[in-house]
Amino acid sequence: MTTAIGFDAIVGQHHPITLLKTLIRNGTLPHALLFTGDDGVGKQTTAMAFAMACNCRTLKSALASPVKPNAIDACGECAPCKKIIGGHHPDIIQIAPMPSVIKIDQIRALLENLALKPNEADKRVVIISNAQCMNPESGNALLKVLEEPPDRTLMVLTARQTSDLLPTIVSRCRHIHFSPLDAADIEQVLIQVDQVEAQSARTVAGLCGGSITRARKWVDPKWIKRREWIIEALSHVLATGPTHIEPWMALSEILARRKDLVEESLEIITMWLRDLLVARHASAHVLNKDRLDTLSKTAQTVTPTQLLAYIDAVDHARESLKSNTNLRLTLDAMVLTMSGVTA
Repeated sequence: MTTAIGFDAIVGQHHPITLLKTLIRNGTLPHALLFTGDDGVGKQTTAMAFAMACNCRTLKSALASPVKPNAIDACGECAPCKKIIGGHHPDIIQIAPMPSVIKIDQIRALLENLALKPNEADKRVVIISNAQCMNPESGNALLKVLEEPPDRTLMVLTARQTSDLLPTIVSRCRHIHFSPLDAADIEQVLIQVDQVEAQSARTVAGLCGGSITRARKWVDPKWIKRREWIIEALSHVLATGPTHIEPWMALSEILARRKDLVEESLEIITMWLRDLLVARHASAHVLNKDRLDTLSKTAQTVTPTQLLAYIDAVDHARESLKSNTNLRLTLDAMVLTMSGVTA
C-alpha cells in the first residue's frame, strides 16, 4: 500500500500486526493462520510481510536477544527478503482462484510439493488467497495438510469470513480478523501514494467501506461520473413519484446498455438507498457525505418501508445476475418491483 516494506507497509491494522509480531518474537507460531476481512483491507499484503519476517536473516539474528514487538519486521535487504519481494523465492507458495475457483488439482499439486523438504527457507510459507473459493473437494484435500502439517511449513489462508469455509478448516487455524480501514487512512494513501486529488480522495474514501482496493477502483473519474448520474436519476424517479412506472423503466433501459457496468451500478444504487434510509435519523453515518443535502431532501419523498423493499429488489437482481439470467428482464423485474408492480 505504501513505499514501505514488510509490516510497515500495512495501513490501519494495528491489532493483527501486533499479534503477528508477538507470535514471531515468542516463537509460538501456529502451523496455520486464517486472515478474514473484506477485500482490500491488507490481508494479502500482511501475508507476504509475514512470510518475509519468518525468513529474514537480519531479523533472525536480532531475535537471538530480547526484542520489542515494534522492532520486529523484515529488513528487505537480505537474500531471502529480496527473493520474496521479487516473487521468486522457491519456498513461498501462493495459490489463488483460477479464475473463480480453487480446484482440487491445485491442492493436489500443493500436497506433492509439501511432501518434499523446503528448498532453503527457515519457514516455508503457503499463502492461499480467497480460500472461500475452494470447492468441497479441494477444501477436504487441504484438511490433510492442516491435520498433519509438514515440518518447517506455515499456512496462511485469507477469506472474507469464517462462515465461507468448512468448519473443520476454521477449527485448525489461528483466526485473525482484519477490520475495515478508516476513511482517513484511505484518503491519506490515495493522496500521498496514488497522487489523487484531495476532494476525489475524500469522497471515495468515505464511500468504499474501508477497502483500499475499492477506493482505487472508484477513484476513476468515470466511476465518479456514473455515481453522479445514478444519484440524479434515482432522485428524479422518486421526485416524480415512486409508483410511476415510466421513469423506472427508463432507468432499467439505460442501466442495461452497459452490461459490463451493471454490477457496479447496482452497488452504487444500494449505497444510495442505504444512505436514504440512514439520513433521516443518523446523517453522520451516511456514506455519500458529499451529497448530504440531496440525501436529506430525497429521504422525505420515500418511506423506510419503501426503501427496504427497494434494497431487497436490488439485492435479488444482483443474485439473479450471478446465475446468468437475462440482463434486461432482470432489471425490468427489479424496477417493476420498486414501482410497486408485481413483476
